[in-house]
Amino acid sequence: MGVTNSISGDKMRAITIQAMKKILLPLMVIFCAAVTVAAQTTQTQAPAAPAVHCPPTTTLDELIAAIDSSITGPADRDRTCFRDIFYPEARLMPIGKNKEGVYEPHILTVDDWINAVAKRAPAVLGEHQIRVEKVVWAHEAHLWSTYTVDLDGKVAARGINSIQAVNDGKRWRILSIEWQAEDDTDKVPEKFLSAGK
Repeated sequence: MGVTNSISGDKMRAITIQAMKKILLPLMVIFCAAVTVAAQTTQTQAPAAPAVHCPPTTTLDELIAAIDSSITGPADRDRTCFRDIFYPEARLMPIGKNKEGVYEPHILTVDDWINAVAKRAPAVLGEHQIRVEKVVWAHEAHLWSTYTVDLDGKVAARGINSIQAVNDGKRWRILSIEWQAEDDTDKVPEKFLSAGK
């Protein structure tokens, strides 16, 4: 009897070891694969980009400066600060002639504008508000702003922005911009060209 029990115990241990091998081997393979993937992911991830510090817009003068600084630069530059000065639902509306020769606004989202401008790369864009009239009451403002646009350092256009801005109690942000560049028919009047903000 003692020999039989001993053999049964040995068989039992052998069966247990085989069962453990069947369970542990796949688990070890999965664990090693997971560790390898995690190590590769850590090695291939690009270092985090430094935080972008956008200019403040606590005053309308700061908002005007932020408009220029967020537009000026390479056409395909990072537009984090451009997005920052707009409400997410904001609209940008250049006015121009359609195919029938009728003037109408072309309504863009912030991303539409960014994508359209990025197509001008590698051009360097510059925008400058040269004269701004402000009408303000409570938390709303209207800015009538004469601008010039440079492409690669050469003046390419000028016109007038009509900017609607809202103050949330901490800072100004843009709800909409409508603009028209001058052409042969519509020139910017002299009274909107004299410097002053």
